Amino acid sequence: MSLDCCAEPVAGPMVDGRMLRHAWTALGPLACGDWPVAHSLVPEHRAHTLAELDEVLAGLYLVTDAGGRLRWLGKAHRHDGVGARLRNHFHHPERARVFAGVYVVEADPFSPAKAVEAAEGRAADQIGLRGLLGRRNWPVVTQAQWLALVTARPAQRVVHPRAEEDDAGDQSAAQD
Repeated sequence: MSLDCCAEPVAGPMVDGRMLRHAWTALGPLACGDWPVAHSLVPEHRAHTLAELDEVLAGLYLVTDAGGRLRWLGKAHRHDGVGARLRNHFHHPERARVFAGVYVVEADPFSPAKAVEAAEGRAADQIGLRGLLGRRNWPVVTQAQWLALVTARPAQRVVHPRAEEDDAGDQSAAQD
């Protein structure tokens, strides 16, 4: 790969509370965790930040440059976390040069992948990013499609095992 394999990501608007609110609400009931805070992606802090973000398995992320301008809005829904998704970005030298910070809006890790994808498109629309950050392409969803996806029950849920039963087991419950 050459040092200039791709164009540098276009600088967008300054990331502010309004933008973070739109990213948070785009996830709807799938949003979890704390309000997003800035994490450093500068080279001396990058490894620590990425290791921390490996623990966030799903969500939206907003990457900024050193001036606090939005350079990337993306999603992650993977077994190895947001940190792994960001590492993929750093394989592009032009992104490694300009990506200086990231805000992550965490989603329930059991969210359907299509719902997180729809949330990414919804956030791009609410923030007003289409056509603003160059050739970026976000999912297109109607409000009804987005609502149906983010409010649908995930296919799997981790549940706590039932408490130990006495020797009668479930039979006593079945007799009631």
